[in-house]
This record gives sequence, structure tokens and C-alpha cells, in this order.
Amino acid sequence: MRTIFLWTGNLVTFVTAFGLMARYVSPQIFWPPAVVALLLPGLLLLTFGFMIVQLSRFRWRTALFPFAVSVSALPLLGHLMAFPATPPPVDAGVPTLTLVTANARAFRSIDGADADTTRVRDAVREFGADVLLLQEVRTMRYPQNYVPSITQAGNFRQRHQKEGTLIATYGNAITPVSSSFTPPNEYNGFIVTDVDSELGRLRIINAHLESNQISGMTAGMSDKNSVSRRIETLGNMLRGYGRTTRVRALQAEEIRQLVERSPYPVVLAGDFNDVPSSYTYNHILSPRLRDAWSEQGVGLGTTFTGPLPGLRIDYFMVDTSLAVLDIERLPSRWSDHRPLRITLAPR
Repeated sequence: MRTIFLWTGNLVTFVTAFGLMARYVSPQIFWPPAVVALLLPGLLLLTFGFMIVQLSRFRWRTALFPFAVSVSALPLLGHLMAFPATPPPVDAGVPTLTLVTANARAFRSIDGADADTTRVRDAVREFGADVLLLQEVRTMRYPQNYVPSITQAGNFRQRHQKEGTLIATYGNAITPVSSSFTPPNEYNGFIVTDVDSELGRLRIINAHLESNQISGMTAGMSDKNSVSRRIETLGNMLRGYGRTTRVRALQAEEIRQLVERSPYPVVLAGDFNDVPSSYTYNHILSPRLRDAWSEQGVGLGTTFTGPLPGLRIDYFMVDTSLAVLDIERLPSRWSDHRPLRITLAPR
């Protein structure tokens, strides 16, 4: 049993170390670590437990490998698990700005039924956002598009949404700057909008990065299918995930360049479809931006409630010139993503 435990512990530690590579190795070069990175919180816990057991038995040599892996993961821990922080002091009368990001999934319930317009208006009012960033929302060409309901409920005068795309930014005194989408469906990508606010002019990047597109394959993993069929499905899922991680890496590079060139403070938000241990996240997290949840959130900050629960894939990345007063997750009414609400102030 001791031998089995030792071999199993070392195997878990090795897999953990393999997943930690995802932060640094571009999926364009080698994508498999990105798959393991999805499981890193649990793997790190197992690795740490293995190290503690070995240390308690005074087996220093066998504890060395998990110790080294645990130490190498320390810079990542603050992004995987946020700890309570004291909000920065703000003088009375200092202007603030509230933003909300939400993947709305077209305001459709799990059974595919369109949400009632009253429910959408109520949700937007409860958001209380000065600027609202939505992903997976319809344009005016759809009979049921919710645009008037959102505009009215949020008291928004303007909307930036390229016709035929599913990303929209609502606000007042906004100026569309640019957009970038993955052809041919213009479903995934990002839009750049300048917003004049009490904090001055801000550059808002509303992103819905490349979707993993593997949810529809999960039926092939059913126990009703043969072993060969399930193996084939798993292979297709892994290859599909590898392709989408490569696309997200390219999108991350494009966004990073936009952030570095921006003449105004930047707020980047949306559905990244990737976790904090991914290359995409760490490449976007430039010296100019920091993760608002890591700074002012509490706990794992899970935003995805779908088939792979426990994932944090929705974010607010905030310019270092802005102070994060508060960030919170909001209830999910129809989507498999939880919205995020943030309040900002000048530093």
C-alpha cells in the first residue's frame, strides 16, 4: 500500500506540475497543459496533502518533489483563491462608477424558452449599472431582442453593438472605437468602446473569447455508448479544446496590444472561457491591468454553473490608475454564467 500511495502521489504531483506549465507555454506551441489547468485547484490540494503526509513520516526525499511544485504554485494561489482585502479608503464625494458584465445566453432558459421582457427589465434595474457589458445578446434584427427593455430599464441612451454580432455595451456618452470577431459567425471576439464618465474617459473592452464548443459532445460520453465511442468522443473534445485555446491565445495577444496602446485607463471585462491558471488569463494580465476579483473578491469566485461547475471564467481586469471599491457575483436568472458587478473610483 505504501508503494501504491507513493507512486500515486508522485503521479498527481507530476500532473500538477504539467498543468502549471499552462501559464507560460503558449497553446500555439503546446496545448495539453491547458486541459490540466482546468483541474489545478483540486490537483494542488492533493499535491499539498501528499507533501504533508510525507513530511509527517519524516520522508524528506519523497516530500521534496511536491514541496517544489507547491512553492512554484504560490504566485498563482492569489488568483485561484481570493482572500478578504480591505477596500482602499475613498474620501466622501469622490465619484464612482458601477459596471456589470454578464453572459446572458440570449436571455433563454435551459429549455430554450425566451425570457419574459419584464424579468429582463427587472434584472437590468437590479444591476444598477452605469455601464453594462453583455455577451450572447441579440441585435435589433431579431424579433425578440430585448434591446428596448435593456435601454429603458438601465436608463441607457446608447448601445455599441455591431450588427450581426452578439456582444453589446450599454451606457451614456459612449463612442465606439473598434471590434474584432472570429469569423465566420462573429459570435466570439471583443468590442472596444470609449466611455465618458465622472472618472474621466475610460476605454472599455467587452470580450467574449473563443468558446470551447464541447458541451454538445458530452452526449457521446454517456454510459449508453460503447467504450470505443466514448474514447472517440473524448479525443474529439480534447482536440476541440486544443483548437479553441490556440484561438484564445491569439485574442489575448491582440487585447494586450490594445491595452498597452490605450491613451485612457482601461477596463477589460467579459467571458474569457478560460481559468486563472491559463495562458490566456496570464497573458492578458499585463502590468497595466490587475484582476479585480483577486484584489477585492472572496473565495474561488466561481462564475460558470454549467456542466463543469467550479470554474471562474468571467472577469473584470482593471487599470492600475483606478481603485476597486467592491466586486460581487450576482444571481444567475437564465444563463450558465453568474454576472459580476464592480464599483470603481479614481486612485
